[in-house]
Amino acid sequence: MSRAAGSERARRGAGTAFALQAVVLVVVAGAQDPALRPVTAALGGDTAQLVSRVDVGIAFAVVAALLALARFVPPRWTAWVDPLLTSPIAVFVVAELNGVRDVGALVGIYALASAGVLFGMVQAVSARERAVAGAGAGSGTGSRRALGYGAAVGIVPWGIVAFHQVGAGIVGSPVCVTIVLITLLALATAIGEFVAVWRGSAIVATSVRLVGLSAVAWVVVAAV
Repeated sequence: MSRAAGSERARRGAGTAFALQAVVLVVVAGAQDPALRPVTAALGGDTAQLVSRVDVGIAFAVVAALLALARFVPPRWTAWVDPLLTSPIAVFVVAELNGVRDVGALVGIYALASAGVLFGMVQAVSARERAVAGAGAGSGTGSRRALGYGAAVGIVPWGIVAFHQVGAGIVGSPVCVTIVLITLLALATAIGEFVAVWRGSAIVATSVRLVGLSAVAWVVVAAV
């Protein structure tokens, strides 16, 4: 079996495993009381109105499903499904868990997280082009300006989440330990992925995202 064929077989095997995981997550989340979080907006007045509710357990099951889908689409499209969709959804849900309710803030968080991922994708494309040109991208040389911009943009949603955690403690309604654990696990996943991309290891970055987001999904579904 050629290396390419073996790699494709491993990719599809991972996709099957993550698809089964997504199904189990949906079943487990569906068997429990819905873990709903409100989305609100001040429409034409000062009083916030309910716009929608998000089931955070189902939302993370969707993340797992997207992780699986990315393993079955053609490789050139994988980056558009994963992490461009999975990471921003994860940050959005973590923000919801930490008490961010306003639809404007949530949309802004999703947009900033997506922008951070896009800068990372630009960095990855640049690294591949340098590798093809023989510029030594595999050794981590070359400009990392795009990745630096991505870090500057992508850290903003986590700052908003931290502000809500600290603010909740100040007003006497601290976030529960489980939510703190989920937040730290998701943040550690984002940092680990960033470090791997910075070092030029796409395989490690993907592995960190797959394992990290799966772990977050299970904690959310099991404990929230």
